[in-house]
Amino acid sequence: MISRFFLLNKIFKKRPHGLFLFFFFLPFSSSQYLECAIVSKIVIEGNKKTKDFILFREIRHQLHEPVDTVKILNDKNRIENLGIFSEVSWDLLPLDDGTLILKYKVKESIQKTPPTIFPTYDESKGWSLNALWILNNFRGQNQLLALSGSIGGENTYGVSFKDPWIFNDHISFSINIMRNLYKNRFLNSDVELNSMKIGTGKWFRDKIKTEISLAAETKIFKRKQEIARYKYIHIFSNLRYDTRDIFWNPRKGLHISSSFEYLRGYDFKIFHTLIWNQSLSYYKKLNNVQKNAVLAFNGAIKKKIGYKDSFFRDYIGSSNTIRGWKLPDSTTYLLEPFRIGHEHLQTSIEYRYEIIPKYVTSVGIESGLGIVLYADAGFIIKNNYLNHLGSVLFGSGIGIRIPFPIVGVLRFDFGLGIIDSVIKSKSFHFGIGQKF
Repeated sequence: MISRFFLLNKIFKKRPHGLFLFFFFLPFSSSQYLECAIVSKIVIEGNKKTKDFILFREIRHQLHEPVDTVKILNDKNRIENLGIFSEVSWDLLPLDDGTLILKYKVKESIQKTPPTIFPTYDESKGWSLNALWILNNFRGQNQLLALSGSIGGENTYGVSFKDPWIFNDHISFSINIMRNLYKNRFLNSDVELNSMKIGTGKWFRDKIKTEISLAAETKIFKRKQEIARYKYIHIFSNLRYDTRDIFWNPRKGLHISSSFEYLRGYDFKIFHTLIWNQSLSYYKKLNNVQKNAVLAFNGAIKKKIGYKDSFFRDYIGSSNTIRGWKLPDSTTYLLEPFRIGHEHLQTSIEYRYEIIPKYVTSVGIESGLGIVLYADAGFIIKNNYLNHLGSVLFGSGIGIRIPFPIVGVLRFDFGLGIIDSVIKSKSFHFGIGQKF
């Protein structure tokens, strides 16, 4: 600081006045004070429904330790990632004895929806009339209870429950019972799915996350005079390495996900199928201002070993695969077979910019506006990877993102579908949550 003093003295050609010195040295003295100041108390403000322990278990900053702003910001991100608060902030309050109170301030988002009926749209199933009752943050313990049913493009009813911390230290539990009837567009068949699933998971610190579930499922396909019935046990396991800062809209970090699914058929047809899904996402913030600019990349592959029935085939060209392509129907099934198959490889890159950073409206609903420029590419794997370079689908376009309670973000995209350097399709897409 002495060198700074002499430098300023040369610039001004005179001795600085006391008031000038006070304001000049104030930032340095404040930062030194924060580095040495001790946090003697941690308080939470604004959680009207949420139990205190739900927040305190996410706070890693310790009492009777010097202020650590890095830990505080990480605590803030963990609290926001609970998905039950529309706004999270923190403050330091000085006490007479020279110590500090660390205060975390939260604003709870919509915690439940009243039993209501409303229209919804699913890209692959069309319009449906839904009856829904969601209790988010059930009992103030970050549990989710949902009762749902629908008629129209999708006829379904079910109940689901999830507790992300039912036992100590991020051990989760979930159960889901549902019946779902819908039409498979490209096979032109009616599908009936009955499922009862129970699952659990475990986080190891904040980065390594595991999940496993067991389900008993029945799936019936009806196409003209043909009926195919499948009854099987479905075992799902997932391992993730996750360093994202904010889950719903990451600014930085890496997310690697590897999952295995095992299907064992019995009764109607005995079969064995193993499915491997691998995904890698990377996020890089490009600026240091409030309106975040982020470059995001994703690569994903799906491989299947064992029984491969035509009724279990998938497709690319949708809001969650290659955007810009219209959803396949029975005509597409015949004219564009390169879009239909059991395995695929795809990649995406997005430039995300916040035009209006997320904020809370006067009625307590979070809102905001982001714009996205994207490019997707991918193909169906059949035999050899190199054999499909001529059938690579490309999609490119623009989209908007709107923060919304419970679901995180609403996604609207418009894109052009390209193959062999020719625009083959134009399509709008709607989705819930980020593509990756």
